Amino acid sequence: MTPNQPRRRFLRRSLITASVGLSGSLAGCSSFRGCSSAEIFLQGELVGHVPENATVVDISDPRVEESPWVKKVVEASSGGHPREMTISDCLSDYDDLREDLNALPAVHRAEDRLYYVRAEGQIVRVRAVFFTDDETGRPGRKAF
Repeated sequence: MTPNQPRRRFLRRSLITASVGLSGSLAGCSSFRGCSSAEIFLQGELVGHVPENATVVDISDPRVEESPWVKKVVEASSGGHPREMTISDCLSDYDDLREDLNALPAVHRAEDRLYYVRAEGQIVRVRAVFFTDDETGRPGRKAF
């Protein structure tokens, strides 16, 4: 055995370990985090009417301003372009988005939550639907 063999073995093992970690992160899921297949579906669209029980917040409100996913949906929708996004539990932003949505005033319905945001003189309704990890085809939506 040459002196370089232990070093090569160490480098080979390190490369294998790094490859496994990289492929896990590229898949968007870390077994250390315990991710699931839960999703949050966001849809934004302009509306002309706001229900009486709804609170409208401005896009400059820190709860919207500091939430990149909500802000992105609102900005695109305020320009008249309906916007839809799905955020998976395997993404690091999933938990942050759940917290951001919990901080905003919502109209709670059985199947979803509605948020109203004012942007550029327009009112955007953001609809959030929460899918749990046992729903494969999304037939039964469950709000958290």
